Amino acid sequence: MLKYLSTCAAFVLLGTGSVDAQQQANDSAPAHVMVAPEAIKWQPLPRDWANGPPPPPGDKVLPEVAIIWGDPTKEGAPFMFRIRLGSGTTGPVSPHFHPTDERLTVLSGVFCMGIGDKYDETACKDMPAGSYMVMPKGMHHFAVNKDAVVEIYGIGPFKINWVR
Repeated sequence: MLKYLSTCAAFVLLGTGSVDAQQQANDSAPAHVMVAPEAIKWQPLPRDWANGPPPPPGDKVLPEVAIIWGDPTKEGAPFMFRIRLGSGTTGPVSPHFHPTDERLTVLSGVFCMGIGDKYDETACKDMPAGSYMVMPKGMHHFAVNKDAVVEIYGIGPFKINWVR
């Protein structure tokens, strides 16, 4: 039995070493990330993340983003960021699509998501905190932010292409 446990431990240690070496070799996949709430830095959504201003009904308030890790603008790089409109702020997000899959988790509030080329608040589905969504690349969608903070993650580049 002792010999069996020693062999299993050796495989586990060897496997762990391989994973660590792979993670260290890949700068875009950090081995360990810890971000405390007070370390999160909010900034206006970079204008170059979108192909111009949103068409009507358009965002009434520019969203803020906080990059948690990675580089959303880099081709093939994994990333995670949070997006919000501001406390107590609600607003529509005009129809748009992305060149890569978009994965979203609602952290707080309610994020109402709809699919299609035209903004239609009645076609939105309320997604409360804890909800998870995937918008495949190229899928036209719109949203209504109801005081939500949403975490978005994927593989770069992240880009907002407005449906005009």
